[in-house]
Amino acid sequence: MDWDAQIRSELEPMVPYAPGLRASEVRERSGKDTILKLSSNEHPCGPFPSAIRAVTAVLGRLNRYPDGSATALAGKLCETLNVADENLVVSNGSNELIRLIAQAVLRPADEVVFAWPSFVVYPMVTQMFGATSVKVPLTDDGVHDLDAMLAACNERTRLLFLCSPNNPTGTIYGRDAFEKFLDKVPEHVLVVVDEAYFEFVMDADFPDALDAFDGVRPLVVLRTFSKIYSLAGLRIGYGAMPAPLARAVAKIREPFNVNTPAQIAAYYSLLDEPEIRRRRLENQEQKTYLYSCFDRLGVAYYRSHTNFVYFMTKRPVEVFEALLEEGVIVRDFGTAPALRVGIGTPEDTAITIAAFESVTARLGSI
Repeated sequence: MDWDAQIRSELEPMVPYAPGLRASEVRERSGKDTILKLSSNEHPCGPFPSAIRAVTAVLGRLNRYPDGSATALAGKLCETLNVADENLVVSNGSNELIRLIAQAVLRPADEVVFAWPSFVVYPMVTQMFGATSVKVPLTDDGVHDLDAMLAACNERTRLLFLCSPNNPTGTIYGRDAFEKFLDKVPEHVLVVVDEAYFEFVMDADFPDALDAFDGVRPLVVLRTFSKIYSLAGLRIGYGAMPAPLARAVAKIREPFNVNTPAQIAAYYSLLDEPEIRRRRLENQEQKTYLYSCFDRLGVAYYRSHTNFVYFMTKRPVEVFEALLEEGVIVRDFGTAPALRVGIGTPEDTAITIAAFESVTARLGSI
């Protein structure tokens, strides 16, 4: 078999997604018993107690296929979000919807506009379907440059991704800027707003993209249960989108793509709004402590609206390795002069701060 001829040429330059180091690997390397995996933006608490109880009750029935339409969960989401059933799609994580939407609309020679740095999957799905990435640099404050993104659109632009809040910088654009952007974006451009971290936002100027969703304009809003709901291991997300796009996605998604425990856990998690508020407040409090540490140590960073902080370093490889020796796993971005650290529990924050103090004392600066 000539595999070079057999496999699509578009895949040749692609690099598989790298999930980061496991805690067990770092435990062996560092010799420390306590390892903090703060590289994947996971919530430090487990799933909601109500979700655990509901999933446990259904484990004995996993010989049956899941509800292929996620009927109960989709209904609860439609009710909660005030979205029509024809516009709501439940998925195997919001990441699956990014790929399915790209698969449904992209053709060779199309262009996809997104900010950079941002979520690494946007260029991956663009390349996967033979389109061209148009990366628009963030502003000096690490925020989406919406005017520059508009200027980057042309007759070949098919998709435009907005990561709000942005990953990896944790930044947001304001409501007025977003509304003006939507008024000016060309009608042939499908705007996909990825709001994976929106539950953590406490800024009143944050634009909830669902407020602009009417099921008619070419606008998609994606969300996930992986972050504040702590269901990353079950892979479940959802999106609101125009009905024609929802029908197209239904044609190409895998049958039974969302497993039964995921559907059950997500449904019962939605019912616990007090726990959402508690987690949001605790996350904000722990970020404040980490900011104080960075300010004291002279570490530059972007103020984050998520459960992670993007901080600057002229020695990213050296700092990454030094933190590993302290038992703290952060996220690196190759040669980019920055790293990303997740927010944990109060106990995690104390360990994280001690690790940064130790690394700074050892290296002189970060």
